[in-house]
Amino acid sequence: MFCLTAASSNLIVSLESHVSTRGQKSVGDPPEAQRKKNPEVGSKRNPSRSCSSKMADILQNVMDHAVAVARKAGEVVRKALHDERKVMTKSSAVDLVTQTDQKVEQLIIQSVKEKFPEHRFIGEESVAAGEPCILTDDPTWIIDPIDGTTNFVHAFPFVAVSIGFSINKQVEVGVVYSCLEDKMFTARRGKGGFCNGEPVQVSDQTDVHQSIIATEFGSSRDPEAVDKIFCSLRNILTLPVHGVRGAGTAAINMCLVASGCVEAYYEIGMHVWDLAAASLLVTEAGGVLMDVKGGDADLMSRRIVAANNRTIAERIVKEIVPFSPTRDDAPPHNR
Repeated sequence: MFCLTAASSNLIVSLESHVSTRGQKSVGDPPEAQRKKNPEVGSKRNPSRSCSSKMADILQNVMDHAVAVARKAGEVVRKALHDERKVMTKSSAVDLVTQTDQKVEQLIIQSVKEKFPEHRFIGEESVAAGEPCILTDDPTWIIDPIDGTTNFVHAFPFVAVSIGFSINKQVEVGVVYSCLEDKMFTARRGKGGFCNGEPVQVSDQTDVHQSIIATEFGSSRDPEAVDKIFCSLRNILTLPVHGVRGAGTAAINMCLVASGCVEAYYEIGMHVWDLAAASLLVTEAGGVLMDVKGGDADLMSRRIVAANNRTIAERIVKEIVPFSPTRDDAPPHNR
């Protein structure tokens, strides 16, 4: 339970002012007046229930703010598609970044800081600029301002704003806004996954031969890595499966799993900000997450299998030729 951890207690303290002003006592109010304003004042309450209720309010506040700022970010992205896009590179000639990526990330971070000043951030462009990529127990927003930057540069119509929120290293809120499709995917742990307010559910297919699998080639052009990527693709395609697809964005690929459009998605080389929000969508829609070697998923490992069920996931894992890119939480000089 949340209220058993120090981080969660600190979270509640730091956010109480954002949860509600309901029942606050006025200075000088006598006990009887306090009870009239708030019947719970002076009554016996279950501390565990009170803590759980307060945390639920906080997470709903986080969700509401994430959805609102994702919509604002989406407006910026859509407008930028009609303007000239200045393109720069990061780790390689195909690892692209634009001024819009940077503008959107700053918009999100500034908005969150104003409402939740105690919270931490992991943002794609901040990490690229030298900020550490460390996931702690503290409340942390994990942001990809434009998931699918190459798509954005070419006006390929799958671009997402991805915002995850974690506590105690566990994603509790996930928002993925496919801004060119105007699809808002949302999830809260234990509350289900949704697209534009409608519940989403993974496919019930258990036969990999009747499945569509999603993947991406990533931005690495190291020949050894590329050979392994294509070997995995060949292995899976020749199982055979119905087909292999890729939207050009990890977040949207995972939302396609959550929506039942594809049975699984796997990739090696993406980052925690690509995965955090959408990983919760998958599990809340009834799916499973796994490492490409079959163990538990580790969002910092830059490797993932997201599937509608364990049967499909384990079958896909058998065909993947794994390799280990540098972890997101590695020291900056090792990245």
